[in-house]
Amino acid sequence: MQKIPEPFEILIAMFQVQNSLERKAETFFQLFGLTAAKFNILNLLSINNGVMDQLELVNQLLVGKSSISIVINRMVHEHLIRREPHPKDRRQVILVITDTGKELWAKTAPTYEETVKKVFGQIPVSHRTQFLTDLNKLKEAVSEV
Repeated sequence: MQKIPEPFEILIAMFQVQNSLERKAETFFQLFGLTAAKFNILNLLSINNGVMDQLELVNQLLVGKSSISIVINRMVHEHLIRREPHPKDRRQVILVITDTGKELWAKTAPTYEETVKKVFGQIPVSHRTQFLTDLNKLKEAVSEV
């Protein structure tokens, strides 16, 4: 009879996956002169027609406003994105991807997508819905604790 994993064993396995993903992502994005945070910003801007409200971008990244503002400042300095005034709210800012940012994203995104498919393609199609449901349950449980 197979032993049922204890909750702490699942937690350890999740941390191992997280650590592996972070290390691989760091190595991957370095090849393009990026960090994961910079790529995620370029990616969000690209899939949103190159323009996003900074607050909405921060909300979608699920990170703290202060930590991402440092990354945004660097990306502006590197001419990957630019800030523009919000058309309706002077207290807000719109982020726009530049031609340089578009080119870098276009160079990075296909390989990134291939890699994601290769890694997460290891989860059988028949298990994916349940796997995602289980991950969402874990996310909710963590929020409630």
